[in-house]
Order: sequence, then C-alpha cells, then structure tokens
Amino acid sequence: MRQTISSILISVTCLLNAQIPNTSINELSVMTWNVWYGFSQLDESAGNIPTSHSYSATQSEVQQKATDFLRSLSPDVLALQELKNFDATKLSTFAQSYGHNYSYIFDRDTQQPTGITSKYPIEFLEGINGDYNGTNLEGTFAAKLSNEPIVFIIVHLKSSNKNHREKETKYVLELYEKYMNQNNHVIILGDFNSMTITDRTYAEANIDKRLQYRIFKNKCNHELNRANEPDNGMVACTSWDYRMMDQYWNHSGHTIIDITDQYATRDTYETNKLWGTFPSSSVALFHDDTNLDHNGNPTTSHQQSEHLARIDFVLTNEDLADCTVDSRIIHQYVGPNNSTVLIDEMSDHYPVFAIFRNIPANIDEAKASIQVYPNPVNNTLYCATKGQEHANYQIYNLTGRLVKHGNLANGNSINISSLAKGIYFLQLSELATTKFNKN
Repeated sequence: MRQTISSILISVTCLLNAQIPNTSINELSVMTWNVWYGFSQLDESAGNIPTSHSYSATQSEVQQKATDFLRSLSPDVLALQELKNFDATKLSTFAQSYGHNYSYIFDRDTQQPTGITSKYPIEFLEGINGDYNGTNLEGTFAAKLSNEPIVFIIVHLKSSNKNHREKETKYVLELYEKYMNQNNHVIILGDFNSMTITDRTYAEANIDKRLQYRIFKNKCNHELNRANEPDNGMVACTSWDYRMMDQYWNHSGHTIIDITDQYATRDTYETNKLWGTFPSSSVALFHDDTNLDHNGNPTTSHQQSEHLARIDFVLTNEDLADCTVDSRIIHQYVGPNNSTVLIDEMSDHYPVFAIFRNIPANIDEAKASIQVYPNPVNNTLYCATKGQEHANYQIYNLTGRLVKHGNLANGNSINISSLAKGIYFLQLSELATTKFNKN
C-alpha cells in the first residue's frame, strides 16, 4: 500500500525500510538547563547584583517563573545543572510543580549538584564524584528510562580547568560507548563549558569582545581559550579553543551528533546574534566596569551578543538523531496572558530543547537499506542502495511537498542543485526512505 507523505515525515526519519516497533514511548522531548546556582543569583539578598538590576527577584519568584516556563514547554525529561541548595526532596518538589513525578539528584562533592527529572520512571545507573585516573571527577552521571532502551548522560564539565574537562570527557565517552554497546540510544546533555569548531565562523565574527574581557579577567589560561601554550604568546589567549568538543566529533566509536547544530534553524539565530546559550543578558548587566578592553572602553559597554557562546549541548547517537523533529535554543517563551517572558529573568544560561519521534526500539532495529552521500550535499546526491538500482525516486521537503522526482541513473546519482538549502526526504520506489541535508 502506498505510504502517505505525512506518514513518511512522521516515521521514516528514524526507521528506513523497517516496520516501526510498538515502543511504549512514541515521542520524547528532552531539555538541558543550567539554572544559575539554583535560581538564586537574581535575588538581591545574595549580594551578587545591584539594586538597579532589571531582573531582580527573590529566589522563590525566579523558581516560580521557571515552573511556569517548564509547564508551558512540558519536556518529558529535563537535565539540570547548578542545583545549589537542592537536595533530593527539594528537587522532587520542584519537579512535581511542572508535572515530573520522577527525579534524581547527583552529589558532586565540592561542586553544585546536577540532576534529572522525568515524566517517566527513571533509574540511576552510575556516576563518579571521586577519583578517576588521578583526577577527582565531579559532575557526570548516567540514568535511563526504566524498561526503555534510552540512556541519559548528564554532564557539567568543570569551567575552571581544561585538563579536568578532558578527563571528564574521557569518562563521558566511556559511558557513551558502554551503553551504546548494550544496544541503547544514548543522549549526552548538559553544560560542557566548551565551544565547538562548527561555530568558529560565527564565534570569531561576533564575540571577539568576550575574548578581550576574559584576558583582562585573567581567565585565558583555564576556560574557553587555548591554555598552557606559553610559546604562542598572546595568540594563545586571543584564540578560541575548540579542541575539547573535537573529542566528541572525532570519537572513533559510535558517531555522536550535535542536535542543535544539525537541526535548529541556525540562520535565524545568527541573524539575531543569538546563536549561543551563555551568558544571558542578566549576566551582562553587571560586568566589572573597571576592566577595559583594548580600545579603553569598559566591558559594561559591550552588548550581550558580543559575549554569547554555545557551550550547552544535546548530543545523541546517529540513529536517534535521525528521529529529530524539533531542536531549539530557547531565549524566551509566551507566558500567561500572551506575555513574552525572557529566560534572562531566570538564569544566565539558555536551555537547549529537542524532540525525537518514533524512536526505534533499539539500535538493531534502525538499520537502513539505503544510504546517501555526501551528506550534507551541494549539487549531486549519490545513493548506495540494496536492490533499488534504477528505482523511481521522490524527494519531499519538511512540509511534505514533493519537490523533485525521477529515476535513478548515471551511477545512482541525482542532481539536486536546484533545491534550496534545507532538510529533505528521499524515497525510493515506496520502499526505502532516508533523510539528507542540502547545503
């Protein structure tokens, strides 16, 4: 029976030429959010902000704003970082305020706890807040949905020590491979305190003032800049360092996909200079104006867009990434009475959100009978197929509109130079379907 294009858009993103399994969870939405010292930093009583701060509010007021936001968005699973003054009871109470009856908080020793909350039953798997290869790791743990092949690795990589982050990353990748090899989908999410090479063009064109600010704050030796390279002089301090996240992209095991980079509407964010997750404007409002940039201007004169970087991520295995139907960095939402509520009123980080639909029951059920390359592609798409040579093909856009059709020829190649940039679905003879990105 001929598939409708609506069913293609809903299902074949995940399962290529295979029957959709009857999983108990058809759609899963996830979010990661650093909540800035447990929503406490905008409280004047903490002594961290001036009385004139635009978003000043008590901790309980800020937390209520967060509850309203989470009720509106309604993620199925939420990873949290910087849960200062939270314990298991307080996190459970907070989680229930937005409809999550399951939660787990992870003790990070001398650092602020991390946690996870969920609509569905979850179980703690493992984590280290002690010795690991000579380093005291603080901040990474794994949990999973009970009776479901979906594992979450929650991270908050250390901001003040790059060597520490490297060892944390090694542990994260060990967990990732372990649970992938046990035939699970794995989602790594949290605050990585690292930038990615895929953002290089944007970062170096837009947030150079942040580099200058970090130099004057003497932070170039341990956070986002190249560190421990004295022979390189000032260059080591005035260049962003992308090598930490490169370890994920160059991982030799199961492929890891950056969901935001692959599926968010990046052009819109870049146009508005909002391609980032930290810092929100709540931080930019109280920079130390005694520190000057290279032009002698106080750093408080800099716009938030000159500091904003993407350091919070949702990463997944490749088969789960193919199930993505939505991916966003959330800077604001429509609150009560149609009012616009800024995330800046709650935290110094913007949350990262993603939705996966029709998730394969496990990795073995997500084998494709068609592969396309290169992907992303510019002009000519090649198909490596099983029994589909010279098949008829149809290409659909994300709205389900047929944009091109024909018959495979010339070595199973398709000229797609006329297609606009975006995500498309290729279907062969009503049997196999896959997804590709047009540059």
